[in-house]
Amino acid sequence: MPIKCQMETRDFDDYRAVYCGLCKQLGRSHGIFSRFLLNYDLVLLAVTADALSGEAGAVRCEGCFANPITKRPTCHETAGLALAADGLVMLSYHKLCDNLDDEKFLKRLGYRLLKPFAGRMYKKAAKRHPALAQTLTQAMDAQRVLEAAGCASLDAACEPTAQMCAALFAAAGANDAERRLLYRLGLFAGQIVYLLDAAEDFEGDQKAGRYNVFIQGGYTKESAAEATRRRCRMAAGEIALCYNALDIRQYKNILDNIFFLGLPQGIAMAGTKRNERRAGHGQIDSLPHTGPA
Repeated sequence: MPIKCQMETRDFDDYRAVYCGLCKQLGRSHGIFSRFLLNYDLVLLAVTADALSGEAGAVRCEGCFANPITKRPTCHETAGLALAADGLVMLSYHKLCDNLDDEKFLKRLGYRLLKPFAGRMYKKAAKRHPALAQTLTQAMDAQRVLEAAGCASLDAACEPTAQMCAALFAAAGANDAERRLLYRLGLFAGQIVYLLDAAEDFEGDQKAGRYNVFIQGGYTKESAAEATRRRCRMAAGEIALCYNALDIRQYKNILDNIFFLGLPQGIAMAGTKRNERRAGHGQIDSLPHTGPA
């Protein structure tokens, strides 16, 4: 996520327009209920894809459920938004299936009720992106095997998430050169995502007796956070090399902010809760982070 206080108003409006546009794209692609899946996770993918293509979607000021009175700029119908919407649906379906394995009875009951609806959305997205769907499925299967085996290797535990992110970003490339760079960028982004989440979940997983690679490896909460910061900083350096080699045609200020300001700040806050990390980016009060927009 970008750091709002370091953005020009115009750039923040563009970022928010993509966020709101992703919500509307979810509705167009998968129906109104899919809009409740909205989060920040794949806004970066939409911005990156459209930054490389130079495709500027139509921007219209529109109201929404979350802000019924104030109309906000909303980006419409770009290839980046369509890819991000399908990717978000596929990831959400896999997350739901994963929760069915991990949660207690009452929560599992709710997930079982949701699964048929999520499954229909997933099939539509997978039909449009069969290779991506296959990679995500294989990575999730690999993650379950690693967790069942009690994997204590940080490199091995990160790999499935890294492969998922790599496949998602590579799908945004228009040619082989772009896809190679985006694939590598996604690999390291996936490592960061996995490690930050594992460090954040350390205490909760410890109390619940759930798998956590840091617990398996004998880390304390503090040493897990330190290891996360150290490894993520190295991964961020590799991301910067890949990003600097890309031909960014629009949204450059936004992406510069995310990769060179927002990402280092998120890494520095490793081990804290996600809402605290988001608050540190100075935009939680300005953008709803869940529900339809």
